[in-house]
Amino acid sequence: MAKRGRRRKATVAVARKMAVVMHAMWRDGALYVGDSTARQADVAARATVKNRKLLGAHA
Repeated sequence: MAKRGRRRKATVAVARKMAVVMHAMWRDGALYVGDSTARQADVAARATVKNRKLLGAHA
């Protein structure tokens, strides 16, 4: 898209794509683990929260 002179349209398309992915991660409680410094405890804590939501425990 950017090659055809529609830079603004391409920017909006990329921003929307990122927003959709970020919203899905927020909704599911997913954790981005692309960073090698992410601690295993953080991943486990997110998994616990996600499992509680799936089981219906809201506390």
